[in-house]
Amino acid sequence: MEEAFRAERFGESHRHARMALVVSIILNSLFFISDWRFQGDPHFFVAIPARAAVVAVSMVCLLLVTRISTHASMQRALILWQLVTAVSIGFLVSAHTDIALFVVIMLPAIFYLVVPAGFRVTLMGGIGCSICMLAGYVLPHGIDASTTGLVLAMVVMNASLILVVIKGNRLRRLEWSATLAERRANAELAASRKVLEKIFMAVPIPLVVTERSTSRLIQANHAAMHYFGGVTARAAEDALEDIYADPGQRSEFLRRLDAEGQVSNYEVAIKLADGTRRDVLLAGSAVQLEGVACVITGAIDISARKAMEARLENLATKDPLTQVSNRTEFFEAAEREMARAAVHGHPVCVVMMDLDYFKLINDAFGHAAGDLTLKAFADLCRACVRDHDHLARLGGEEFALLLPGTPRGEALAISERLRIAVENMKVEGAPTGLRVTVSVGVAEIDCSEGDVHLALARADLALYGAKMRGRNKVVDASETESGLDFVPIAAAQRQARFA
Repeated sequence: MEEAFRAERFGESHRHARMALVVSIILNSLFFISDWRFQGDPHFFVAIPARAAVVAVSMVCLLLVTRISTHASMQRALILWQLVTAVSIGFLVSAHTDIALFVVIMLPAIFYLVVPAGFRVTLMGGIGCSICMLAGYVLPHGIDASTTGLVLAMVVMNASLILVVIKGNRLRRLEWSATLAERRANAELAASRKVLEKIFMAVPIPLVVTERSTSRLIQANHAAMHYFGGVTARAAEDALEDIYADPGQRSEFLRRLDAEGQVSNYEVAIKLADGTRRDVLLAGSAVQLEGVACVITGAIDISARKAMEARLENLATKDPLTQVSNRTEFFEAAEREMARAAVHGHPVCVVMMDLDYFKLINDAFGHAAGDLTLKAFADLCRACVRDHDHLARLGGEEFALLLPGTPRGEALAISERLRIAVENMKVEGAPTGLRVTVSVGVAEIDCSEGDVHLALARADLALYGAKMRGRNKVVDASETESGLDFVPIAAAQRQARFA
């Protein structure tokens, strides 16, 4: 750990050492000039060589330090500088002047606090410098009464400076350890972020992170960018809520998110970048990212499933050839309309229709022509009736029409218009000469009966009456019920067809 500490701080220590040596050269050069004041004094021949030695060793060590690149080499250069400087200054302080006493105190402190050396080198340099200073200051003049105090002062100063160096070294290493721990934590955090980001981007389900208040896109994975296309590419400026086919669905999604904290299986319709409308299931959770309220949302495309459901529903409720309602949907609609009519007192009529001589059409022109005829008839009926009327194919060439809110007279008028339209109908794609007519029976539903089958049986009796009259007729069920038109079939048998 110490080697790692030194290696990491080598650059800073290297700059510090160069700076200390440059300052030493400058200051000692100035002192070299000052030492000429001893000219004529015997001490002059001691001060000038000593000061010159300090300047020279500072220059040599600066040159060495500039070229080295290891901590150990720098330590050796600093040891050389401290050794020569301490011995040279020891000769200088032999002058025993007031400034010499100041240097005796200051130079060891400089060695302890300024020289960027290791602890052992600092300790040896400080103690060695103190010994040189005491020897140079005291020995030439002999030991006197003040020598003991000076020695004690030097001991106290060295002890204090050693404690300061120990504390400084400890603090620097604790700081370094804390920095290393922070770096490791940041590296682990960065690695975790990269792993999470890779996982986020690799999830095959479209995932987007948006700002809660503005819907601005913050992040989207590859699946989302591929699925949504250009929407996510410009979502940094545009609100992602624009992809909702119904903007109210996003408001409802956020309302549920606020209430529950997360939402799953929320079905919405969206618009993709190319304008395509898709059905998706959304799952979302509220999250806080750097103090900002955000929403992470996943989307599963259910368009294929919805299309399949629609096809299955169509198969269950629609006639596959004509795409009008089948028997099941017709009777369900009749029950609803009867219940509504019972509450509001509105009249409801039912119309039975049967294409005349349809078997002959199949025999003469083929079943393909028969199918074209059935589809053409269904299309014509859809075009002639109202949106709230219910048209159904009950089987073969037999159709039923439910007319809510329609009195009997109006139902007869609608049926007559429809009969005339069929008489003039041209079947596209059918052979020339194919002519179609329809026989129609009309009955009003009695809601008190509670069952549409009875009304259908009456309408079927009226239809049979139209057949007996020569076909291509509209007959009111009330005519057969009043005996105005004899029908040689029991009403109970006719009713049984619809039970």
